[in-house]
Amino acid sequence: MTDESAYRARIDETLKHIDAAFEHVDPDLAESDYTQGSLVITFKQVHKLILSPQAPLRQLWVAFRDRAWHFNFDNGRWTDDRGQGVELFALIAELAQQNASVALTLV
Repeated sequence: MTDESAYRARIDETLKHIDAAFEHVDPDLAESDYTQGSLVITFKQVHKLILSPQAPLRQLWVAFRDRAWHFNFDNGRWTDDRGQGVELFALIAELAQQNASVALTLV
């Protein structure tokens, strides 16, 4: 298991990376706000995608509308803990495309 400081650094790096991907997106389509350790992305000023760290579990939790995902960092990627093959950056890009017609490249 990753120690606390390494986990916090990885979370911070991940959320800043996602936040930066929305930097040049029209805020009427999608706007990100990284504060107090969590990232909130608002699509079309209505629907909120919330990414929040869960330090005791060393996970990153994602919530959007009536769905939730829990991600573990493994083999250099954030993947869902249910074995569904969901990768964090791919999920964010897919939700941005579906809900705001925004094409993101997250790697």
